[in-house]
Amino acid sequence: MIANLWIGNTVEENIEIAKKQYQGTAEEALIAYLLDSTNSPRNRTKIAIWTLGQIQSEKAIPILNELYKNDPDGKSCSGKHDSVVCQYEIYKALNAAEVNWWPLHRKLN
Repeated sequence: MIANLWIGNTVEENIEIAKKQYQGTAEEALIAYLLDSTNSPRNRTKIAIWTLGQIQSEKAIPILNELYKNDPDGKSCSGKHDSVVCQYEIYKALNAAEVNWWPLHRKLN
């Protein structure tokens, strides 16, 4: 329960960060944040990719698939999060969006 509240608060904070920079719905702002390479890869992962997974974004699936290198363990990005987006987080975001196994924070989308 506490973890769910913490995650919900973090999702809301990340959406607010994205919406301060980009127009549209939460989902559209997060996708724009992800696609903007002037944002650091670490922040694109932490703010956009993770949150898109939490809100189970279906619109982000094609974009996440383009960025994904079939590395569910994140071995290719280990120690390189300042220069590349995290493959493990992309894997988790795709899994959350496609499988829909857990009612995460879709209502915030």
